[in-house]
Amino acid sequence: MRIRISTRPVVAAVALSLALAGCTSSTSSPSSAAGSATGGTAAAGSDVIHLAFNGDMQVPDPDIFYELEGNQVVTSVYEGLIRYKPDSSEKEGAIAESWTVSPDGLTYTFKLRSGVTFHDGTPVDAAAAVASFKRRTDVNSAPAYMLADVVKTAAPDPLTFVVTLDKPVTPFLDYLAAPYGPKLVSPKVLADHAGTDFAQNWLKDHDGGTGPYTLSEFTPGTRYVLSRYDSYWGPKPAMKQAIISIIPDISTQRLQLEQGQLDMILHGLNTADIESFRNNPKFQVKQFPVVLKNVMFVNENKGIFKDEAVRTAFAVALDKKSLVDEIYKTRATVSTTTFPPASLPAGMGKSLTGGDPSKLQALVGGLSSKKVDLAYSTDEPTNQRMAELIQTKLQAIGLDVTVRGLPIAQVFDLPNQAATAPDLLVTTMNPDAVHADTWGRIFNYTKGALNWLMCTVPAGDAAMDAGLHEVNQAKQDADYSKAAELYAASGCWVDIADVQETVVARAGLTGFTHQLSTTFTVRLADLKNS
Repeated sequence: MRIRISTRPVVAAVALSLALAGCTSSTSSPSSAAGSATGGTAAAGSDVIHLAFNGDMQVPDPDIFYELEGNQVVTSVYEGLIRYKPDSSEKEGAIAESWTVSPDGLTYTFKLRSGVTFHDGTPVDAAAAVASFKRRTDVNSAPAYMLADVVKTAAPDPLTFVVTLDKPVTPFLDYLAAPYGPKLVSPKVLADHAGTDFAQNWLKDHDGGTGPYTLSEFTPGTRYVLSRYDSYWGPKPAMKQAIISIIPDISTQRLQLEQGQLDMILHGLNTADIESFRNNPKFQVKQFPVVLKNVMFVNENKGIFKDEAVRTAFAVALDKKSLVDEIYKTRATVSTTTFPPASLPAGMGKSLTGGDPSKLQALVGGLSSKKVDLAYSTDEPTNQRMAELIQTKLQAIGLDVTVRGLPIAQVFDLPNQAATAPDLLVTTMNPDAVHADTWGRIFNYTKGALNWLMCTVPAGDAAMDAGLHEVNQAKQDADYSKAAELYAASGCWVDIADVQETVVARAGLTGFTHQLSTTFTVRLADLKNS
């Protein structure tokens, strides 16, 4: 049967925006937050880990889930065929022990592990993989795009699973390794609870996974509880249970961490808070690389930046190092590539080098208008601080810059509001996977879902399309590098910072493992008490 999905990616940066929106919420107070609902107090030596989310995740159904706030749940309960190695773009086996790809890039053959079971005791086999892939296309929710080019799946024997594509898709293995990639779901669950919606109703608060934890409670607005699966195929997790409370106010989370009600905070703390914890021996600060960038979008369709010379002069003028040092301190590095650095070999896909305002300053005097409308996405507090600092620097060279915040709903509607769109937009975003295509095709491509200010670089798009179907790795990298450099040369996007994942935890907790594309999470199964 031919599997065909009509959508291409709408990146999980949608979810990033919604997840980060909770970081500045003040709807909860220390006395009203869910500390009393956590079922105990975090402590060294305990086999229960206490965490918090800034807001509810959507349903924990792996074929629907497409957020960041909730990655901790889905990736602990479900597994795909492969996954990323810690802090790397390289892949390793998960349910699949090994795999091969045909020279034409059309056939992927996976050898599955023997002895793996779903949480209901059903053995994992290739037929279950076939059913899981079909279920994703049947549900046809946002992450179904990852199987858009699959034309056939097969189970020639119980531990061999074969996937056939209609054309080469260079990020296909990255789709499978991504946190939103296809997961294996128990065929017994799918049969017993099929209903009329492919078991979606049942999987709203149950699970059918193979991961190191099972979903034992899912109470929206209050908490989620994960319990260790003692028949897990891999190393037995040290933590028997993970209790995740919903606490929208980050100041409440901080207080509960200080008081011992939480074991860690996964994201949302500002730089000053992080530095305070870093200097406190009762806590530890862990930083990990992640595919997350702070970027300035530049509007080529109106205002002074219609002129490419002004756009590129602006890109060259920004002193990225001073911006990163002041806003992020140690939480980010200066961005030198258009796409996340792990998505291409070192030295490829370079962006424009900043720090020289002379070209822009020379152009300012001849401009008929010096007005600049600089907006920032309000979902992340850092965006506002970045916008205000850039405002100060641009005003110093003679531009009249006003700053305004845009709620995330308005940011998403910008392509439909060209007349009122800003001249500049500061935002922070991430792709679905550690691959150049999952960045450029969404944020830079002319028809990209999150090409907010609708910049058009046809030559860059052509290079992206060539890379998507190129089976030769060197040519593929060259295509994507060319696309990245063409997008940068247009002056429509100015990458500023490669932001790191920052986790603050109590002292004594060890075993922190992180994966590049799985933002706002660490692997629960690896955590231990020293």
